[in-house]
Amino acid sequence: MIALIRDPERRQQLAKSFGGALLECLFDALDLIPLAGFALLCLGFCLFVYLFGVAVCQLMFDPNAVDVASRLDLLSIDPNKWFPRS
Repeated sequence: MIALIRDPERRQQLAKSFGGALLECLFDALDLIPLAGFALLCLGFCLFVYLFGVAVCQLMFDPNAVDVASRLDLLSIDPNKWFPRS
């Protein structure tokens, strides 16, 4: 190991081979980026569907119907809420 540190030719050879291996590994990793993007897209879609389903179930299957009506009323877009007309 000490001979490797002292010898400049061996040091350059080690740096070239290490750099080449690192570059080859990076190119192999770049092939996986489209697959990872597709997986993240699918995961995001599944998360959206899950959260939407939970929200619908919370609003629709609540045993307290008055509470559901008040929640839906809060979600509704009614200009009279913001601009009361007298």
